[in-house]
Amino acid sequence: MKVITFGEIVDGGASVFHSVATLDARSLKHRFEGVIRVDNPYRFLKSHIDELGVKLQDLNLQEIIIDFTDLRFCNSNGFYVIMDVVEALYLGSGDAKVIVRRIDDDDWQRETLPILLNVDDEAIGRRTSFENVREA
Repeated sequence: MKVITFGEIVDGGASVFHSVATLDARSLKHRFEGVIRVDNPYRFLKSHIDELGVKLQDLNLQEIIIDFTDLRFCNSNGFYVIMDVVEALYLGSGDAKVIVRRIDDDDWQRETLPILLNVDDEAIGRRTSFENVREA
């Protein structure tokens, strides 16, 4: 697997959140890991979001896996950053199938992620499926 782009949020001198895109053949996996509690997460992740939009253009992907299973907390400011990352993934990947991994018994992930992903949009909803994962 090859890392395509990586973004992180540092809070109080510690790395608290990672947003990582890796490529394996024609499948891209994007993982959200950690917590988003800072007031302006966009300032940490802007270059990562911009890179995603550019680097995905020429990959001719068959599928994207967006993995939220290691996202432990996200404040309301983090919602907007997640929406920007997801938008870059959808726009930069042509018609690739999108699989969203989420924790099965996490109400926030089950109820809020479909809204953040905008699955009510017909073009997005048609490409998107959910994989519910039980926490170990």
